[in-house]
Amino acid sequence: MQHNTLKVDDEFQEITTKTVDDRKRITLGELIKNSKRIRLYKNKRGEILLIPVVEIPASEIWLFQNKEALKSVQKGMQEAFEGRISKLDPAEL
Repeated sequence: MQHNTLKVDDEFQEITTKTVDDRKRITLGELIKNSKRIRLYKNKRGEILLIPVVEIPASEIWLFQNKEALKSVQKGMQEAFEGRISKLDPAEL
C-alpha cells in the first residue's frame, strides 16, 4: 500500500460522536451517503481524517489526464446545463 502525506489546512466542525464496538468498528451511515470508498489519513496525534473518494475506470482516465479534453467536456456540460443545446442529425456527421 502506498502511503501519501496529506497536508490539511482547513477547519473541521464536530458533527457527531460514535462508539467503537468490540471489534473496533464504527458505523458512518448518513455521514458518507453515496460513497463506497473512503481514504483514511492519520496524523502523529492519532487523529483520523476520512475523505470520500471516487475511482475512475482505467478506460476513462485519459480524460482526466488530458486537460484540454476535460475542459471541452466541462464547457459542453455547462452549456447543456444552461440550455444552450441544439439538435443534431447523426446522418449528417
